[in-house]
Amino acid sequence: MLLLTAVKRYCAVILFTIKLKKTVYILFSILLVGCGDYASDYVRFKTAQPDGVKTSDSFGRKVKGEYINYSNPNNRLIISDNLILNAQTVHIKIHRDDLEFDSTISIDKNVDDQLTYFLKSKGYGIEITNDTINAFQTFFDTLFNISKNQILKKFKGSYFINFKVDENSWKVQRFNLQKDTLLIGQITPSDTLLRFNFIVKNEELNESDSSTINEYFIHSSKKEFKKLLKPNSFEETECYYKVK
Repeated sequence: MLLLTAVKRYCAVILFTIKLKKTVYILFSILLVGCGDYASDYVRFKTAQPDGVKTSDSFGRKVKGEYINYSNPNNRLIISDNLILNAQTVHIKIHRDDLEFDSTISIDKNVDDQLTYFLKSKGYGIEITNDTINAFQTFFDTLFNISKNQILKKFKGSYFINFKVDENSWKVQRFNLQKDTLLIGQITPSDTLLRFNFIVKNEELNESDSSTINEYFIHSSKKEFKKLLKPNSFEETECYYKVK
């Protein structure tokens, strides 16, 4: 998904107290808790990129707006002056008879008004057609917010999103708007990067399973950064189209 980190995450999901028969749970509320990490190779920069380019305090007028993911229309981006939000919409379609409520919930699932009131009180939109229930809810998450640790720079017609990892390293992604299509790219860790003399490969031991984690560390000047753009080292990982 957007703004991929080198350390990917898996998250436990807490479900609401409504479930399908045969103990198959229905996704009526998502809370991300107890997230664990598993390590993989990654790319880091010494400084926010491009080095020597002044920071921007806002996105330009053309790039601001709402975007829908080409491969998943329930996934949207909202770009404002200094903020990127991700909006994920969850849709559920279920037959009334397949609902089974927790004993603490005292509503009659056969009474439309009670069912509608209950689900709306939990933040869901709902439509009931005969015995078919369609429910949906949108969850918002802040992906980027301009600050001293999240820096925006514009260079060669693209925006570069910088995330500070620690005092000596940054994660970087490129946002490139082509007409109404927003392409999001990042550098994939690979030994092909070693053709540049300003990139160093470091190996670390993953103590959890004794595997090796490779870090590709880039200490580039503005001129050297241009060399990364010519072969398009920032490969597109996601694609969105503008709707507003």
